[in-house]
Amino acid sequence: MKEQEKRNKWVVRIFAFLTACALWLYVMNEQNPIIERTFTVPLAKINLAENMIVNNMPEKVSVRLKGPRTTISSAREKDISAYVDFSDTAKGRHNFDIRVKSNYGEVTGMNPEGVILDIDKLGEREMEAEARIIGVPGSGVTIGKLELEPARVTVKGASNRLAAVFKLIVLVDVTGRDKNFEQQANVVPIAMDGSEMHDLSVQPDKVQIKALMMKQLASVELPVKPVISGVLRNNYTISSIKTLPEKVRLTAEPAVLANLTEIKTAPVILDNIDGNTELQVPLNLPEKVLAETHSVMVKIEIEK
Repeated sequence: MKEQEKRNKWVVRIFAFLTACALWLYVMNEQNPIIERTFTVPLAKINLAENMIVNNMPEKVSVRLKGPRTTISSAREKDISAYVDFSDTAKGRHNFDIRVKSNYGEVTGMNPEGVILDIDKLGEREMEAEARIIGVPGSGVTIGKLELEPARVTVKGASNRLAAVFKLIVLVDVTGRDKNFEQQANVVPIAMDGSEMHDLSVQPDKVQIKALMMKQLASVELPVKPVISGVLRNNYTISSIKTLPEKVRLTAEPAVLANLTEIKTAPVILDNIDGNTELQVPLNLPEKVLAETHSVMVKIEIEK
């Protein structure tokens, strides 16, 4: 009788275990089904030599995982790693497989599955940056002087790309500016076709700009008029008087030049002149006017 009771207990236990397994399978299939989910993750580089650089490598890839819903739902992008292994890769163009590791579910697909990448040696090149002015300054002023500090910077990147750099530009926006100013701006490598080369790095990537603004000036040529003072002795009279040069070029603000029609010399004193004479005489220049010369030769011829 006891043997029969023991046997019945084992039958109950086995039945209970099978029932539990059946219930677990039901729950897993009905309440926690197998699903798929796609993740966008960064594409990393591993085992790349320090003196090498990779061109045209995508920043991210899509990875598809498959597994129970509770597992896949708890997965995050940081739990999945996608990478390209560059061990013992030489310079040139190569095909690479993208590898993925995940602690959640099974990897069932990637997009793309592989990439064609250009491997090049890392180089650097020192170049001078140049300012490029954009915008229109305030009324009546213009750019007098622009300074960049530092004027020369170092460009780093793939050797073949460094060779294609045409110039380094710094954009200086002067829109509405009417006073001296300082600011920082990015240095941008430019190719021969005018495109920006964002795959290259610049050190330092910013430079200090010092801009000197000045009033907008104009130039004009005006005649020189000799000014006479005093009287010739011994009944002499002036037969001819002229200046060399006869005209001078003046530079000033347009409003100042608009009021000028001629430039006069300092007075030429006649009291002590008793023959033909040449005198170096200063010009009587108005304030805020620049002249190519500050004096002229006055030639005086006299007769009885």
